Amino acid sequence: MLSLVVLDAELETIPEIMMDDYSIRIQAKKRGKSASKMLLDSNFMHAAIERYFPGESSRRGRPDIIFHLLMTSLESILNKKSGLRVIIHTRNNIIIEISPSIRLPKSYNRFVGLMEDLFDKGAVGSQSETLMKVARGNWRDAMSIAGGEPILLSPRGIPRKISEVFHGEGDKAVIIGGFSQGDFISDVYSLGSGISIYPDELTIWSVAMESICQYERDYGYV
Repeated sequence: MLSLVVLDAELETIPEIMMDDYSIRIQAKKRGKSASKMLLDSNFMHAAIERYFPGESSRRGRPDIIFHLLMTSLESILNKKSGLRVIIHTRNNIIIEISPSIRLPKSYNRFVGLMEDLFDKGAVGSQSETLMKVARGNWRDAMSIAGGEPILLSPRGIPRKISEVFHGEGDKAVIIGGFSQGDFISDVYSLGSGISIYPDELTIWSVAMESICQYERDYGYV
């Protein structure tokens, strides 16, 4: 089993300090939702984020990153063969566990609505199966849920080919950052400097798919 553990993901609802911002209230009215139940989204709230969190508008509020990550990883052969588990830890220490059988909406707007329901209700799914659920916990709690040998992937890590990442038997837990720029907020480097699989920075969904495809080859899924 390969666990994909996404740490410090920039996925959150509107921070309380921003809820009375005029532009946020306009968007909430347009969507017919309370601002407190909306996702922070830099695609539409860039200027508002910059007003309240100067210098962070290019990093915070990026549900689109998680959307692309999940669209690719959950469609992988590894997931279809029940060999993948995805766990997301957010900057606010919320952990999201995702069922391998979930079928996420292909529309970004519908995905945002689903994640808003998840944060609001604590879980989404049917009476027979929970497809996503949230819990409070830090990055170490997320790693405990994942289990397996931790493998930290980071641009500042030791350069290695992706073919050299996985070794030996047992479950593996690949750790990647859930943000578009900057570095981990959590003390993840207590695990070591990590591994860099490419000289330049890659998108997190590219890193995820490189890891998934290599794991499929190494452990006979393809």
